[in-house]
Amino acid sequence: MNCRGLSLAVERGAGGEDWVVYEGERLRCVAMPLGGIGTGTISICGDGSLRQWEVLNVPCHTAYVPYSFFAIWVEGAGAKLLQSKPPTDEFEPGVLANDHHVPEELRKLVEKLPTVDETKFVGEYPVATVIYEDEEMPVEVKLRAFSPLIPLNARDSALPVILFQFAVRNASGEPREVSLMASLQNFVGWDGVGEIKGVNFRLYGGNYNELLRRNGLTAVVMRNSLIERSSPRWGEVALALVGEGEHTWLLQWSSLDELWAEFSRSGTLPNDERGVESWPGATWCSALACKFRLEPGEEREVVFIYAWYFPNRYVNWEQGYSPVRDEKSLFWVGNMYAKLFQGVEEVLSYVYENLNRLIEETMLFHDTFYDSTLPYALLDRVSANISIIRSPTCFWAEDGRFYGFEGCHGASTWARHGGCCPLNCTHVWNYEQTLSRLFPELERTMREVEFFHQQHPSGYIPHRVVLPLYLPRPWDRPIGGPEKPAIDGMLGAVLKAYREYLWGAGREWLEKIWPRLKRLMDYVLTNYEVDEEGVMWGEQPSTFDVSVYGANTFIGSLYLASLLAMARMAEELGEGEYADKMLRLFERASRAYDRLCWNGEYYVQVFRDKSLEYQWYEGCLAEQLVGQWWAHMLGLGYVLPREHVRRALLSIMKYNWRENFRGLPRRGRIFAHEEHPGLLNCTWPRGGRPETPILYCDEVWTGVEYEVASLLLYEGMYDLAMRIVRGVRRRYDGSCMNPWNEVECGDHYVRAMSSWSLLEAAMGYRYSAPSATLTFKPNAPLNPLKGFFITPDGWGTLLREARGSVERVEVAVKYGRVKVRRLVLRAESGWEGLEMRLDDTQLKPRAVRRRGDEVVVEFRDIVEVGAGSVLEVVLERHGARR
Repeated sequence: MNCRGLSLAVERGAGGEDWVVYEGERLRCVAMPLGGIGTGTISICGDGSLRQWEVLNVPCHTAYVPYSFFAIWVEGAGAKLLQSKPPTDEFEPGVLANDHHVPEELRKLVEKLPTVDETKFVGEYPVATVIYEDEEMPVEVKLRAFSPLIPLNARDSALPVILFQFAVRNASGEPREVSLMASLQNFVGWDGVGEIKGVNFRLYGGNYNELLRRNGLTAVVMRNSLIERSSPRWGEVALALVGEGEHTWLLQWSSLDELWAEFSRSGTLPNDERGVESWPGATWCSALACKFRLEPGEEREVVFIYAWYFPNRYVNWEQGYSPVRDEKSLFWVGNMYAKLFQGVEEVLSYVYENLNRLIEETMLFHDTFYDSTLPYALLDRVSANISIIRSPTCFWAEDGRFYGFEGCHGASTWARHGGCCPLNCTHVWNYEQTLSRLFPELERTMREVEFFHQQHPSGYIPHRVVLPLYLPRPWDRPIGGPEKPAIDGMLGAVLKAYREYLWGAGREWLEKIWPRLKRLMDYVLTNYEVDEEGVMWGEQPSTFDVSVYGANTFIGSLYLASLLAMARMAEELGEGEYADKMLRLFERASRAYDRLCWNGEYYVQVFRDKSLEYQWYEGCLAEQLVGQWWAHMLGLGYVLPREHVRRALLSIMKYNWRENFRGLPRRGRIFAHEEHPGLLNCTWPRGGRPETPILYCDEVWTGVEYEVASLLLYEGMYDLAMRIVRGVRRRYDGSCMNPWNEVECGDHYVRAMSSWSLLEAAMGYRYSAPSATLTFKPNAPLNPLKGFFITPDGWGTLLREARGSVERVEVAVKYGRVKVRRLVLRAESGWEGLEMRLDDTQLKPRAVRRRGDEVVVEFRDIVEVGAGSVLEVVLERHGARR
């Protein structure tokens, strides 16, 4: 094996004081989910254990497979579990989360077997690093665990595998024999929900394990002979080992005492040749070990692989909004990974053959993302929520389409397991940006479902999807959360369609979807009491699960942004008359909303009837500028006057942000306990709180916090933005809440993927594929400013550095290629000279022109910056000397 080296040193990350090693009490709720897109996940926890086994197509946060662990044996020191003892005290997190849950079988394991003294955890998604510390062990041990994640490569980011890359260093002054062991239970036949007691579960039986050996690879493939191939429980599991040393194995074991006695003796296993099927109600476990000799100071790497294959995903969630109520039939959905591979052996073969590349490209993304001068807290919250794409919240179906719940059932919902609030809920997915950037082809499938399957002939789009798609659509019937089609979700569909076009969907795609976009906009303009000024007065069902009424900039700003997006798309398609119609309507409506709703500090809700339930009227709603957030991301400009946008943001921070919640009575769900900071959804600083206010007004939603923080960044209010970001991080610090599970109505809640906009807002970058225009106008006041960027074809880092009167900009591509025909940069006054080069080749642009506070560089042809290349621009102001 010649895979990328794993240093035992724990290097301090970017961002100074924000960087954290989780230890002590902050390990309690740490659980990073590992797995591919649509494969399900297993979480690696702060103590080094593996919990939350959610790979059987059903989310269940408390699911656990016993006897699946890692251990080490060292000559002269004996054997120990590579995990620490979890806390034993009674613990109440004070919030609606249960990542602190320790399964009873895990407690039994660590009571029975010796563990290391302590663990420390560094989490930089997609990579979890566990450092094991033990005074009796004369070696240093570190684990790097991850599932391959390569932005723009969905297939390799959707592998049903976890790589456990161990590094061991001999810290003593004499040679040592060392052995690493991995154990895994054959859990084929389990339902993914019920409690397994040791090796016993009521649906087990017929489980058997087989040895697989290839050059450098030793694996155990686990199956079950008694389960029908069409069953949701049918599948295959594998445990594999790659590394230099003596490979030994125990194909089947059921006695923990016997396994431990064997491994403790000499660090080897007995190499049994074949197994037998397990008896009813029981299964087998299997173990692999790698033994090697280390000279003083020598270091060795060993990789263990968990792989799984559970292809039979069926509709196993409640679709109460479906016209077809058939709870007895199994409706097939399938998994994309099962279309790419025919079994777990094929998965293992592909991973083994591509192991070096998968590790290198995953670490290339990790290293590129974190090679940044942005605050570490911001990087942490952006990267942590990438995990939602690969959590059980989302799945990639066999037909190639991407789907997602709002979240997964758990402590914050009414059920213990399953997907919560199905499916592709438009008003919640309105906030998600992460998938659209990292895997745009998957995001586009969601638009295609909305417009080519969901849309009613009249133009509206129901906010929840029924599967399979051949069933009747949820038209003209109550949907739930809210009852009627969500208008914010429909307006978001327009904005997302424009986003997908800008992100490389292509003109043909836009032409195909355009008639349906116009039909949707016509429906909006004729069914929501839009007056002659363009203001919407009618019932407006929304993401608060209720309908709001009258003039308000929560729905209104989305509506204004969607008018601008429609105008832009019409211009692209040569429909100038329609574009002008949209622009004229926008101008009237923008003036009217501002006149009606602005109270001098923030935007309020205006409606003739002040007695309606679930409104906010005079309140300060955190969501009052959500359409402006979208407009900034899409380059649409201001939908409301700039000075009012800025003042409203300051008011939101003044009235809705709290450093703690001590003494504040709150109704609803608790996602921030009284010592936590957070941003309330709505407050009434001038009084007038309705007796029955807008639903969820006293709650704290991270997806809204990130939206507001991004707007603050776009408006240059950096310190206020970072107050929010650091506040979220203080809540999700491992002590009470899991940094990789932001909770709302369910675990791994989709709205939190608004966090990607923090990166784009801070960096001030934007890309348009149709014109190949890269805009880089930083909003973070950092010098130098360096951070990750991505386009539909490649990714890397952007750098802006000013020294005296000379400013240097770099576009460094690490993966794929980035196409640039036009480059838009911020230029200070007094700019007079510009030089450009691609690596060692000087470039001469076709035109360079000044436009306000920016300089626009245009090339005659598209410049392609490939992986490993750097496009450099040097700007000089008057009097500059180089």
